[in-house]
Formats: sequence, structure tokens, C-alpha cells
Amino acid sequence: MKLLKSLAAVIGLCLLVLPCVGCGRKVTEASSLASVIMPDGAPAYYEYLGSIDYSTPVAALVWEQVDGEDEGVNGIQYREVTDFNSITSQTDIPVCLYFYSSSARGSQNLSAGVEDLAQTLAGRVLFIAVDGVEADAVSTAYQVGGYPEFILLNDNARISTFSGIEYEEWNIDDVTQWITDNGYEPDLTMLMR
Repeated sequence: MKLLKSLAAVIGLCLLVLPCVGCGRKVTEASSLASVIMPDGAPAYYEYLGSIDYSTPVAALVWEQVDGEDEGVNGIQYREVTDFNSITSQTDIPVCLYFYSSSARGSQNLSAGVEDLAQTLAGRVLFIAVDGVEADAVSTAYQVGGYPEFILLNDNARISTFSGIEYEEWNIDDVTQWITDNGYEPDLTMLMR
């Protein structure tokens, strides 16, 4: 274990001065070491994720062990996406982009429902939350017409879109039905864990 910690410290130091491979930016915090040391059994797409960060404008909602909790206590964690193009192009599992506006009223309520969806589809669909105002280049690239909007991708190809502005009234149950209609039935027993 000491060897692993020493190796992690050396890698962390290297990350402070070397560019991040595949993402075209310099890592400036030692906390970004989390993007190098993946949890045991983590899917391959973890190589495109950074540290846990609830304020980043583009974050993957991943079901994993919660730091500081007993072994086996999992929850949805927001991990910074360090290489957006690669994570949306990976073919391990489909990606659902959730575009929202952090300045819009009610975003927190909807985000809680999206977290539940991410939990019930963990390992089958990867949810990525995108603050469309802060990450406007991403919104523009996907031609997002308003917030919230959900885009289901497989190998970076759009499968389907659920656009909230097309409905007078809707809620998270409508989004759940949309994703189910696209072949991804949520496992509601995951909410009991």
C-alpha cells in the first residue's frame, strides 16, 4: 500500500507540470490525481473523468463508493469530464446528455430526478450533466434549443432527443418514459440501495 501511495504522489507531481493526455489542457491541481487512479473495476470511460466536482459545468453522474463512508456505501458522484469528445465517442455504453441552466428556477428539483435516473441506469447509460450557459460551446455543437434538454447518444451519434421546451407541462416521469421507449428500462430496485 505504501508503494501505491508513493507512486500516486510521483504521478501527481508529474501531472502538475505535464499536459493532460488526450484533453489538451494542463492539470493544475493535485486533486486531479483521481482521474489517473480509477476505482477497482471501473469502466474504461473513467479515463476521461477527473476529480469529484459538483461545480464543474460538464460532469458525469457516476454510481460509486462515497469517499469517507463505510465500504459498500455508494451514491451518485459528479466527476469532471476531462475529455468530452472521447467520452461521448466511447462505445462501452450509451451516453445521455442532460443540458440544463444553472440560473433557471427549479433546476435542482429536476437534477435530483436525473440523479435517480443515473442511479437506476448505472452501468447501462452514462449521464453527463451539461450547464448549457457555462458550457455554451457544447450546447451550440449539439444545437440545443432550450433548457432542459436530454440527448441520447450511442458512439456519438444522436439516437433521440427529449426537449423540455416542446411540452407545456412535463416532469421526470416523462423523461423516464422517453428513455424507456428508447430501450433502457430503469432498474428501480437501485433506488433501494
